[in-house]
Amino acid sequence: MMLCWILISLFVGFLKAQENPEVIYAQVGGTVTLPRKDIKAENVYVNWYRGNNESITIARNPQSGIIRGKDTKTHIDLSQDFSLKISPVQESDFEIWRCEQYVLTSNYKKTYKLYHVTIPKVPAVIAGESLSLECQTESSSVIPTVTWIPPKNSDCNQINLKGEKIKVNSVSRCHSGVWTCKLEYMKKTYHTEATTTVYVIDLPSSPDPIYKSSSKVPIPCSLSSNIPWPILKETGLSGGSWSFTPLNDPKSTHSFLKLDVDSVFRWKKIKDSVTPVKAEEIELKDNDLSINLPVSENIRGVYTCDLIFSRKNLTKKVLVEVLKVSSSRGSPVYEGQSVNLTCTLGHQLTSDFEMKWNCSPLSSCSNFKLNSSNLFIPEVKLEHRGKYTCELWKNGVNLTSADLFLKTEKAPVDIWLYVAISSGVVVFILLLVVFIMCIRRYRQMMMYRRRKTKFCCCKNPQQNQKGFYKT
Repeated sequence: MMLCWILISLFVGFLKAQENPEVIYAQVGGTVTLPRKDIKAENVYVNWYRGNNESITIARNPQSGIIRGKDTKTHIDLSQDFSLKISPVQESDFEIWRCEQYVLTSNYKKTYKLYHVTIPKVPAVIAGESLSLECQTESSSVIPTVTWIPPKNSDCNQINLKGEKIKVNSVSRCHSGVWTCKLEYMKKTYHTEATTTVYVIDLPSSPDPIYKSSSKVPIPCSLSSNIPWPILKETGLSGGSWSFTPLNDPKSTHSFLKLDVDSVFRWKKIKDSVTPVKAEEIELKDNDLSINLPVSENIRGVYTCDLIFSRKNLTKKVLVEVLKVSSSRGSPVYEGQSVNLTCTLGHQLTSDFEMKWNCSPLSSCSNFKLNSSNLFIPEVKLEHRGKYTCELWKNGVNLTSADLFLKTEKAPVDIWLYVAISSGVVVFILLLVVFIMCIRRYRQMMMYRRRKTKFCCCKNPQQNQKGFYKT
């Protein structure tokens, strides 16, 4: 008698199982697979039906292959084991699905029903704020277990969180990306994954200074994740700026670019801005707020990138160092002179920095100290002509290098010495001519005096006689 009751209860349970479809959760726009019972037979016929419709939606025939119904949409297909695959899931797919399999005279039937799993849209959050997520499931005969799987970002160790509703405090770039709500039900026989994208707006810090010596220097400033500009405006982005604080005057800060967030996102010059930074206006793409500046001594300093939101501001600072090599004599340097080559960042270096010199050709500096910021050449020779490279090292890492071409020439005779000698010769010749002319004049006068007739006065001059008489 007991055996009969057991058989009857098993039969009733079987009938109820046939009447009640198995629960399958799916997300609109996602992918879901309805598994068929695995029958080990090559000549199995598999038919899939939608709802109470008696016409086949899609089927597998051992002879003719895959057969699709007239009204079957392309997002419905069969997997390799002839399970029903729906991708992407549409709102009209949330109904009963039937699977019938035939092997010779055997018939296997199974029904499923799709239920919604929904994640409400999450607005973008700014770094430091809190994040709330909820995984909503449509009521059914099963109670799923919910696990939240965070994004897989580099250098981030995230743990899974349990529960339909979760809250994450003080979010960072590690929380930006695709969050997955994983449902497990029917004693973990089935599982469904629903996803949502979370945008965390953040400007990652740049702890390492930028070292440069020539050409242009890119100063980085970009969002930690690829966030569309419309979402940034929805979050309350109203503007931004680039400002510069020189190293030699840390109390002086000047803004030189401002962010235009109207129709096109771009950096625009600030009129009447007093700053040595020569920045160009640029249209922004791909959330990259970086700028490029020509390298010079005047750009040494701290650059600040600001984004202004209605409820919070984001700031990123970048230190730019410029390495320069200079000559105490300028160019060219004449043979026999002394010259001092100086390699500097414009301020005193700490003990973990090191300067190294390289010369081309190498023989030109073989006798000098090459691990100092100064390279002194006491007596310049023609073989010292060439390229001198100063390398900046820190903890065994080459940060940057700067070049200087030393031009050497033979020492020229001073033109003023020529002028002085020539002037002396001219003056000497003029004096000599004057002296000779004076001598000649004197001699002429003496000769004239000797040839002149002598006259004298009479002792007893006659009356009425005038003048002199010849004796």
